[in-house]
Amino acid sequence: MSCCHLIWNPLIDHRSSLASTRSYTPLKVVGDGSFGTVWLCDWHGTLPPNTPMSAMQCGAGARPEYAGKRLVAVKRMKKRWEGGWDECKKLKELESLCAITYHPNIIPLYDFFLLPASKELYFVFESMEGNLYQLIKTRKGKPLAGGLVSSIFRQVVSGLYHIHASGYFHRDMKPENLLVTTTGLYDYRSLSPLASPDAPLEKDVVVIVKLADFGLARETNSAPPYTEYVSTRWYRAPEVLLKSRDYSNPVDMWALGAIMAELVNLRPLFPGQGEIDQVARICEQLGDPCEDYGTDARGKPIGGGKWTRGVRMARAVGFSFPKVCPVLLFPRFDD
Repeated sequence: MSCCHLIWNPLIDHRSSLASTRSYTPLKVVGDGSFGTVWLCDWHGTLPPNTPMSAMQCGAGARPEYAGKRLVAVKRMKKRWEGGWDECKKLKELESLCAITYHPNIIPLYDFFLLPASKELYFVFESMEGNLYQLIKTRKGKPLAGGLVSSIFRQVVSGLYHIHASGYFHRDMKPENLLVTTTGLYDYRSLSPLASPDAPLEKDVVVIVKLADFGLARETNSAPPYTEYVSTRWYRAPEVLLKSRDYSNPVDMWALGAIMAELVNLRPLFPGQGEIDQVARICEQLGDPCEDYGTDARGKPIGGGKWTRGVRMARAVGFSFPKVCPVLLFPRFDD
C-alpha cells in the first residue's frame, strides 16, 4: 500500500461471491509483525450500520489532524492464501473475531476481504492511538494514578471475561495487544489504603482499553494438544513454559496478573532471558512449587503455593525447580 495515494481495489466480498469495491487512503504504518502489517487509514467506503467514530476523532480524544476523515485500522496478512476464500475461512483469528460478539473493550472487526490477484487477506478494525506498552514507556518512570490503574484493570478484565464467556481464550495477552486511546485528563481520587480522606487528587490521563490480536485465540472446549509456544515469554504461564500442550483460560489470567504488576511498577515482573531463566524468575518471586509457605499477616498465601502437577510436568521435561523461598509481593505495591 502506498502511503500517499488513494487505493481502489476490486475485491472478493466476504458476504457473497460477487466482486465489490473498497476505497481507503493509507496514512501511516502503526504495526508490523510476523503475520501482518497494520495501517492507519482514512476509509472512504461503507462500514457496518451504527459504527461509531474512533475516539481519536470525537469527544475529548479528538485530534485536529484527523478532522474530516473516517479512521480505521487495516491489517494486511503477509501469507498468500492460494486456496482462496475457502482457506481463509479456516483461519482461527477470523473464526474467533466473528464468533465473539461486540464488547466495548474488544477491538471490533468492521470488514474483511481477499484480493483475488495477490491472494492477500485484509481485516478492517476500529483505529486506536497506541498500545499499553507504548503508554508505559511514555511515563518515563512516573507512576500511573491509582484510579487510572483501576480503570485499566476493569476494562481489561471486562473484555477478557467476555472472551472467556464466549467460549474462547486469547493465548497472547501482553501489553502490545492491549490497544489504548487517551481522551483527556481526569482528577482521580487516591486509592492507597494509607491515604487520608483529604488526600489531594491525582491528575492523569483517561484511557480507553480494548483487547486485540486474536491470531492465537482458541475455543475453550476445543481438544488439545495446543501449540507449546504461546504469548511473549514474560507473560507466559508456567504450564506453557514447562511444555504443556493441555491448557486453557488460566493462561490468560496469569498474563493479566503479570501485565497489571508491570503497569503499577512500570517494569516487567518476570523479565526472563530464556525459558529456563523465566521459570527461575518466577520462582524468585513466588518460591518453588514443591512447598507450601503459609500465609502472611493479611492472611494471604505467601508465594504461589504447592503445585504438584507442575512438579510432574517439570520432571517430564528433565527440569527440577530450584529450592527458593518466596518474597512478599504486597510491599512492592505499597506506593
